[in-house]
Amino acid sequence: MTEKARTILLGILKLIPFAIVTAMIVLFWVDDFLGFLLAIFGCWITVPAIVLSVVFFVMGLRWRDIWQRIVVVWGGLNLLMLILYFLVQAPNQRCNPDIMAKHYEEHHTEMEELHRYLHSALKDSCVVKLEFDTNSLKRFYVGNRYGSSDYCDEEAFAHQDSMMFVVGLTQEEFVGIQQRLKSMECIGIKYDQYYPDKITILFCRDNFGCFSYILQNYPMTADERDRSMNNPLFIPYNEYCDFVYDGSAGAFDTGGFGEIEKRSFLKKHKPW
Repeated sequence: MTEKARTILLGILKLIPFAIVTAMIVLFWVDDFLGFLLAIFGCWITVPAIVLSVVFFVMGLRWRDIWQRIVVVWGGLNLLMLILYFLVQAPNQRCNPDIMAKHYEEHHTEMEELHRYLHSALKDSCVVKLEFDTNSLKRFYVGNRYGSSDYCDEEAFAHQDSMMFVVGLTQEEFVGIQQRLKSMECIGIKYDQYYPDKITILFCRDNFGCFSYILQNYPMTADERDRSMNNPLFIPYNEYCDFVYDGSAGAFDTGGFGEIEKRSFLKKHKPW
């Protein structure tokens, strides 16, 4: 191999880590959840690519040949894309209390109507959780004094009729719940007839967590206020509504609202 061919080959090999980093950043822009999974489960590729990119970028600052110049320019573009992602895209990808507050103000009447609809449609002493993904059923959980069943994705659809029978839902009522959630731009509900004064409405998913509203038809008690103020899972919005972020489903999630995020929102919005 000639010296020129060897230089070209080494130059191309140096560009591979930058291509991997670029692909990761683009994926985060398109879908941060998929980007997160790739970064974690493909760490044996992504971590070395990031380390090598930094090393080659620093070495390329000598600016001796065309390959070092390409490395510096590409590394600079990757850095710019990463900064723009955190400044522009990332804040819009993750839900936050301000988004939840705006959505609640627009749809709280429909949420209260859904609460009443579920209470009249379901059998006494039963628990139900429904979650939809676009137009398909993602999860269906039911429980009563005799036991419980929980199905996801294709199994949830396959057992839909039998699960509806357990909790007393007709096909018309099931479709009615789905249509109400769609009109509110929400993804699901949790409702327990043992506690008929409360309902949880699932707003959206975020990585391994879920943003939800807990609505109740009576003013919060002193204990409930203390729980909402002191538990990171909750942000109280008013006497009848809590914002909830439960990220406990994933090992890499925070498990609740950030302390600064919660304090900042409550400073702007006094719940009582």
